[in-house]
Amino acid sequence: MKIVYGKNLTKEEIDKISSIASECGILFDTARLLFCRGVDTSDKVKTFLNPGKKWFYNPLLLDGVCDAVNRIKLAKERREKVLIFGDYDADGVSATSVLYYCLKDFGIEASTYIPERDEGYGLSLKTIEQLNQDERIDLIITVDCGISDAEKIKEINLLGIDVIVTDHHEPPLILPDCIKINPKIAGQKYPFTELCGAGVAYKLGYALIGEKANDYLDLVALATVADSMDLLDENRNIVVEGLKIFNDKRKLRLPFKYLLGEINKQVTAQTLAYNVAPRVNAGGRMGDARSALELFIDKNPNTVFDLAVKLGEYNVQRQTECDKIYREAKQKIIQTNADNDGIIMVADQNWRAGFVGIVAAKLVEEYARPVIVFAGHDGFFKGSARSVDGVNIYDAICSAKDILIAYGGHAQAAGVSVSKEDFELLRKKLNEYAQTFSAQVSGEQKLAVEWELTSHAPLQFARELETLEPFGVGNKRPLFSITVGETTSLPLKNGSPHYSYRTNVIEILDFNGEKNVLPLSLPINKKVVFEFNLSTFKNREYLKGYSRYVLPEYDDYKSIAPYVFRNNLVNLISDDESPEVEQIDQILENVNSALYVVSNPENIKFYPQLNNLPVSLFDCTRARGEIVVCPTVIPEDCRRLVYLDKPLQYYKTQAKVSIFKGALSYTLLDRISTDRSDFERIFISLKALSNKSFISTVDFCQKYIVDENLYQAIFVTETFLELGIFSVVNGTFVFNQNVKNALTNSKLYSKIYTLKV
Repeated sequence: MKIVYGKNLTKEEIDKISSIASECGILFDTARLLFCRGVDTSDKVKTFLNPGKKWFYNPLLLDGVCDAVNRIKLAKERREKVLIFGDYDADGVSATSVLYYCLKDFGIEASTYIPERDEGYGLSLKTIEQLNQDERIDLIITVDCGISDAEKIKEINLLGIDVIVTDHHEPPLILPDCIKINPKIAGQKYPFTELCGAGVAYKLGYALIGEKANDYLDLVALATVADSMDLLDENRNIVVEGLKIFNDKRKLRLPFKYLLGEINKQVTAQTLAYNVAPRVNAGGRMGDARSALELFIDKNPNTVFDLAVKLGEYNVQRQTECDKIYREAKQKIIQTNADNDGIIMVADQNWRAGFVGIVAAKLVEEYARPVIVFAGHDGFFKGSARSVDGVNIYDAICSAKDILIAYGGHAQAAGVSVSKEDFELLRKKLNEYAQTFSAQVSGEQKLAVEWELTSHAPLQFARELETLEPFGVGNKRPLFSITVGETTSLPLKNGSPHYSYRTNVIEILDFNGEKNVLPLSLPINKKVVFEFNLSTFKNREYLKGYSRYVLPEYDDYKSIAPYVFRNNLVNLISDDESPEVEQIDQILENVNSALYVVSNPENIKFYPQLNNLPVSLFDCTRARGEIVVCPTVIPEDCRRLVYLDKPLQYYKTQAKVSIFKGALSYTLLDRISTDRSDFERIFISLKALSNKSFISTVDFCQKYIVDENLYQAIFVTETFLELGIFSVVNGTFVFNQNVKNALTNSKLYSKIYTLKV
């Protein structure tokens, strides 16, 4: 994990920020944060800090809106049959609902159609022919689709049906010959291009019925967040207005009341993203997209409740299936070496198309490069693509459009269909294209942090940060870092998985923070990345930090030697493994192709060719391109493991294993003894320490067994812990006086004894 800090400011920029802060009545740091996010004038700041519908743009500036309004008015006069054709995701369902309500308020009772994922994205001529036979259709209005359906719309027109396209996806070179509303079509006066599908439907609705359309901004806000649109400019204002509806109990829509449950906290953009949107999307993913639409437009409370329950159940099933596909995709990536590609592609005939987008997003987080996951679909592969910052995956896919069946999407997310015969050709073409952005993709996870704090932050700064809500894509919750030395992280109460610790800058809450207890206790510097949290208790405000990451800086290996020694000992307790080990005499040509393991971190200096690789302690953060000191386990997707020195015991792994000829041995065994007299003497000391607080063996021995060789004390303590003679209960060291066990029953003791013979 690499921290990427915000830009270094010039004197001119500092002066400008100071002027903005003074003019807008905010702190310099708040103005600085906004400035670095492109909100770089006083007018922009005032607009940003006072969001709402007063900043909405005139929908009549959108090309096609006036023509669409006139055609819809004609449909009303003629009492024509109007069909809204939507999409199966949360944006498409919300957009369909918004336009359905707006047309109803206008005086048109439109019918609706949401295709299932298996039917494919966009207009279906076969479906429309069938619907037209059942009941004559005069006008189709698409929402969240249609801009890429020029040929289909020609065929639909031949049926005597007019089409209005409302969409927000990237326009192809050939546009449909019909009324079309899409803010991304070039050359129009509308000043914002990033509306979601429901946002475009809302604009048409507003042009029809005016401010009454604002009643549906909760649906538009949900769609904006669910479709991962940037929460900037008009999207920010839409979500702010939509959240007002969510947080007004008198206006809260019944479907959302059931989806949210008994929620007493403020509904935020994060609530929509992680609580509501997955349930709405679950219907389409499970092949029942219509259920989500019915949830929004059905007026029977019992039906709405049942639908909300059904979508919740679908979401649980979706999570289970996604976890399964993720595991299988990881295994395929390992088997095919796909993680060496600039764009990772993985496919399976049996995966469901509704789940692959979620899996792709998860794999992007892990591999820090674009990923496309494909599912089998009627003789071809249908894929969902997700990307990393700085890489436009839609442009990448367009580079191979000549071999594709269909494609569409955005810079960070796209869909693509390809024949099975052309799958490998697509992989080749995309990875040729990937050479154009290889500099932006290192495979190393990057963490965007605003800046490092060195002193206490005022409460006012945290208050002003809250005014930057809603946070989400394009306006991420700001993260900050502090440098922390050796510190003690304690559970909030006995048995709690949540911890807290104090620093010289801010008190930090670390949820599920047991994994960070040891790194924080090490006598080395750590970068703690956190977000501010302002809470109120008994009418008093409190400022704390919520820990996101703890990243140790390993620049003083001597100080962590006892901890490394202890981990080497603990690893010996695992089952024996004797892999086939190849001896090599030089560093691999591609240093990023292997994971490097070292038992003694002091030996890293003998390999200057690896200087640019990140170093981690005990836990691997990557399966390759990293040096890890004394890891607990080797990642299952590691394919090449290279030992930089001789380990006490080789690790279990399916990877190809190599070690350097003449590699140094682990020398700390010379400092410890297996003599019973040494164990008996330290046993007496340990027995007297029963009921003392215990965080780690090293800290415990350093603090309480000061008259002994530290390494011997660690060895003896770990042996007795393995034998159960002592144990740690809720952070307390306990002597189990009823336990009798021989030293030779300890796997650790026996292995050390054998190694020293």
